[in-house]
This record gives sequence, structure tokens and C-alpha cells, in this order.
Amino acid sequence: MIDISEFITGVKEKYPAQLLKGRIEIEGNVISCFFKDMLLLDDTTFEQKDFVTADGLFYFSLLKNLRKKGFYSLDEITILSNMNQEVIEKFEDKGGWETIQHQIDIINTQNFDTYIDILYRENIMINMYKDGFNLLQEITIGDKKVIPLKLFRKMTAEEVTDWYEARISSYGTGYSSKILEEEEIDFDDEFIESCKDGEENGVPFDIAGYDKNGEEMNCFPFLSRQIMGLLEGTLTMMGGFSSAGKSTWWITVLMALLHYDRKILIISNEENIKKFKIKFMVWLLGKRNRYFKLTKKKMTSGDINAESREQLTDVQKFWRENYKGRVKFISINDADMRVVKKKIRENVLRHGYDTVLYDTFKIQEGDFSSARQDLSLVRDSRELDKLAKKYNLIMLASVQLAEYMKGKLFLDASCLSNAKQIKEILENLFLMRTVYAEELDEKSKYYCRPFRLKKVNDKWIEEEYKPDPNAVWRMCFTEKCRSGANSSDNGIAYLLKYDGDHCIFREVAQCRPRHGEIK
Repeated sequence: MIDISEFITGVKEKYPAQLLKGRIEIEGNVISCFFKDMLLLDDTTFEQKDFVTADGLFYFSLLKNLRKKGFYSLDEITILSNMNQEVIEKFEDKGGWETIQHQIDIINTQNFDTYIDILYRENIMINMYKDGFNLLQEITIGDKKVIPLKLFRKMTAEEVTDWYEARISSYGTGYSSKILEEEEIDFDDEFIESCKDGEENGVPFDIAGYDKNGEEMNCFPFLSRQIMGLLEGTLTMMGGFSSAGKSTWWITVLMALLHYDRKILIISNEENIKKFKIKFMVWLLGKRNRYFKLTKKKMTSGDINAESREQLTDVQKFWRENYKGRVKFISINDADMRVVKKKIRENVLRHGYDTVLYDTFKIQEGDFSSARQDLSLVRDSRELDKLAKKYNLIMLASVQLAEYMKGKLFLDASCLSNAKQIKEILENLFLMRTVYAEELDEKSKYYCRPFRLKKVNDKWIEEEYKPDPNAVWRMCFTEKCRSGANSSDNGIAYLLKYDGDHCIFREVAQCRPRHGEIK
């Protein structure tokens, strides 16, 4: 053991020398990248406590302070003109600008991800040691004896965390390690107040703020109220057939979540970032600006006149003032859950994202072969649910239903076919399909009997609604809802008016769809 009171700033504990091996270089590499590109500070969630060397803590605090003042590049004049005399003296004692310039010249920021992962890993090990885990004591894994510290230094930060969690879960205690709450039941004042304050409610997706006329931009107010919002630590899924508009449906939900200050990560194996950008922009053009002359198709083809360009500039300004930095998109080539999990962890831990949309799981007839890819889908869904619980995320996902189920009028979990076990882990499961013309025809046996709820004398009554047969409609079923009624229980679905040209869903009415199939 060594006394590191001078080496470690503000920390009284003593650490094994082996645990601090290379620490100056590890922190130096990260700090040097910040020297070269201060904007990298915005891409991490490092705090002062993450730097334990005197130099690391000093330079990180200096950089963080300058970044808070709005500076995004570093030079000697900026430092000297924005620091007090005490800091300037410390700066000069450490070699002044010449030291910083030298580090800028030799560091390669292309290795930044590697540098910060090493620092994350080393900090994890320090915290493990402080919690009493002996990193230097030899242990047996299988038929091999290993020293954890040496093993961990061959791993990434994520792998160290996974190893430790797996190690803990392997200890046989005779009791479940999944107990989350244990308390004697009593109805105290604190409990009653928590109910009064609605603490069990999730994040609403009823509105997305206000348009240019000061009116609410409605999203799904009735559906949001039915499920009492989207809860953190849960997985919610939207299932639909190909081209039903699943991704577009989520745009409306995401816009509402942005209004409630969520930070959203989108991971897609379906569409590229340009398509998502267009969807967000035409949604805002229609819902916020009440401008419908520019469609998704026109934007994609570049058919943008001067008037539309002016409207787009207004939306661009609005986005940058309100949402910039709170939505990130990642495109992946296939449904590799290892990549998905890695990216979720990285963006949650490093960048503070608290909401994730994964688009799309797919169910096809070919999935139900000897390979049993349906089981893989169930397993991957469980992985997303675990991440949601572990990091307290609002986890959202799309699932494409098997085409051979088309024609089924009342959608339920059977549309997930052999993957219907997914339903068990979900907080909410929505299922959506196209509305058939016969369902809007009062004379047809398939008529879905649309209605709206109207409040009369403090009571809600059903009022018949006649949908426009020339409009495009979608029907949304609440197949699972832990906080409200399911469609299978009350026989009710939502009738949504779909404006695909502007990526807008409108919650227009409810209905009672028939059971059976339509050919």
C-alpha cells in the first residue's frame, strides 16, 4: 500500500499501487482530447470526482469552466483572461500553455472512445475496491485461477460491469436476488400524498406543446390517459403490419415526450436518418406551423419552393431552440442485439439519454423454422426490458407482424404468433392495422360502430361518429395496459386519422371492431 494523499486530490482513502498503475497517462489522454476539441466535453457525463490525479482534476475543472462560459476552442489568451489569479498561478506552475500545446500536438482524438472507455473502466474498479471487492485476491473461474484486476484490464468498461453482475448473480443464497421492495403494508400519510401527487403516473404523450396560434398540439390524449403515461423502467411496444405507419406513429409520441423534457435515442434497422429528419420536420410544419403545402414526398424529392423554404427555416429555428441535442439517431444494418445494447449503454451512461426507441423487430413466416428465430425475438425483448429497468429508461420498440395475419379484424397477442410471450414482459402493447372500407360502411356486417366520448353533466356519454370514408384510417388496439383497460376486455379500439403526407396521426374517435377475418 502507498500513501497517495498528494497523488489523489480530495480523497483520503488509500489504494493499492496496482490499482493506480497508469492513472496519470489514462487521465492525461482524456484531458488531452478535451484540449484539442472542447466540444468532446458535451459528449460525456464526466464529473470532477472522475479525475483523481491532481493534474487531471485541475485541467478538467478549468476546461469545464471555460465550456460553461460558451468557449469551444482553447488558446492561451482565453485561459488567462477568464481565470482568477490563483488558477493562473497553478496553470503556470504546471508548465503553462506550452504543456497544453504539446499534448494537443501528440494526441489523436480518433482514439477518444478508447481513452474514455479505459477511464470508465478504471473508475469502476476504484468504486468496486471502495465497496470492499478485493481486486487483488486470486479467485477461481471454472478450472482457472485469476486475479480480477488483471482480468479486468483486458476488458472494456461494459464487460467489467457485466462480469461483476454475473458473478453476484451466481452466488447461491437460497433467495431470489430479484426482490425490489420489501415493506410491511401500512397506509401512512407519505403514501397518501404520493398518490395525491400522481407519483405512479408515467410521462404523458397527450400534447407536444403549443402551435403558432397558441393552441395545443394534440398527440394521443385519450390513449395517454388510458395507460396513465409511459413509465420509466418499462418497455412499451407498437406492433403493426408492413407499411401500417409504425415508425410514423412513434414520431407523434416522441414529439410529446420532447415536450416533457425527455432525451431520446433512436436506433433503427429500418430507415436512415434523412427519412426520420423529414418526418420530424413535416410533422412540425403541419402541427406547429399549420402549413400543409409541403409534403413528405416533396421534401424527399427536393420540390421546395420559396414559401416552403421560409417555413422550413422557421421550423429549423424552433427545433434548434427547443430540441437540439436531445434527439440522437443510430442506424444499424441488422437486428444485432449486441450492438443495440452496447449503443444504449454508451449513450445512457455517457450522454444521459433517458428514452430509447428501437425500430424494428420483425416477425415473418420464415422465422418459425427449426432455427426458432421467434425465441430470439423474445430473448431480445427481454434484453431491452432489462436495460429499461437497469437504467430507469422509457424503452419503446416497434414490431412488424407476420403478413399472414393480415385480414384479422380484432388484433390481439396471437398476431405475434410464436413470439406472443413478448406480451408478458411489456408494460403496454399497442397493435395497429389499416381500416377497411367495409368497416366505415353502416350497412356492412363489418361496420366498426365509431363513437366519440362527450361530457354531459359530469358524465361521459358515447356520441355516434361518422368518419370520412375518403380519409385514410388506422385502428389501434391496446392489447396490454397494466394501468388501464385492454381492448380485449372492453372491445374498444382507437380510430386514428392518418395523414401520411405530413406524418401526422390524429386521435379522432373510438370504435368497437368486429371479430373474425375480412378477405
